[in-house]
Amino acid sequence: MIVRVVSATSLSSDELGCWSEIQRSVPSLASPFFSPAFTSIVSAARDDVQVAILEDAGHAFGFFPFQRGPFGSGQPVGSILSDYHGVLALDDARWDAKELIRGCGLKTWEFHHVVGSQAPFARFARDRFDSLQIELSDGYEAYMQGVQATHGQSISRLRRKTRKLEREHGALRFTYHTDDPAALETLFRWKSDQYLKTGAVDILRQHWVREVLRRSHSTQTDRFAGVLSFVHVDGRPVAAHLGIRSGHVCHSWFQAYDPEFAPYSPGLTLLLRLVEHAPEANITTIDLGGGGYDFKRMLTNRAVALAAGSVELASFAAGAARVRRSARSLVRGTSMAPRLRRLLRGLPRRR
Repeated sequence: MIVRVVSATSLSSDELGCWSEIQRSVPSLASPFFSPAFTSIVSAARDDVQVAILEDAGHAFGFFPFQRGPFGSGQPVGSILSDYHGVLALDDARWDAKELIRGCGLKTWEFHHVVGSQAPFARFARDRFDSLQIELSDGYEAYMQGVQATHGQSISRLRRKTRKLEREHGALRFTYHTDDPAALETLFRWKSDQYLKTGAVDILRQHWVREVLRRSHSTQTDRFAGVLSFVHVDGRPVAAHLGIRSGHVCHSWFQAYDPEFAPYSPGLTLLLRLVEHAPEANITTIDLGGGGYDFKRMLTNRAVALAAGSVELASFAAGAARVRRSARSLVRGTSMAPRLRRLLRGLPRRR
């Protein structure tokens, strides 16, 4: 295996075509995060995005987009925004994780959502979990029958809340996608308020994060598109959802709602309307991402295995990364964690 590293902006049309063909051919790479368009969008917002081209006898057989950090450290493209990453190659391609990282000129590559089926990364995983999905291949009605069978009471409660919302505030209107930039800013405002109230670090304070989200929202092509959905009540926006799609797969990315309407669960109402509309939009899979939230367990009917860990070569950078992980793990297990999260909200974030 030969590893040739280039900037994300210098890939030829043939190389981009090969990348797209691999993504179309391998079901485990169907996520929009594996689209060359996503890497292109991130590279337009950051100056550290590169792509390793895996070659054999002068022919490209794989692609590995990554972000290059200081002291030989590497991250997935999109870092904190990426819910899927790994090597884009056919299932029978042969490659070695350490050889790949060495060929990229990296000492470490930390991953948090590698596709579990990518065996060369398996021995470097420290944690394994599932990305929960809504599979609609058999249609909306068949899907709802399955959800009703297992979570009928929860679905009934949600529908009662939706009827109450309309009864008390006016007619509900669902919009599958709006290209209005002001609508995206509304989502940003709600999400930042949510981060503040929950004590989470507001990643939207980082300019590059907002730039990636804005560019994803405005991109509308056959192979990659932003999907900004809204629920309005009597003309007033009450819930918003930004997803990205590639082919038949839509990934649920950022969701928030007007806190005044929280008792009505408008975010869940929006998600169910999106599910109902999905077949009409030629979407057969909605990926809800990781995290065992109750609403995800209620709606999911399929799961994809993911892994978190790091590939490390013997180096100072790898040792420093292990120290950082140990410190984070220690803090998370103490009563200091909530206070430190509040402190971190006011500090600049690492790019």
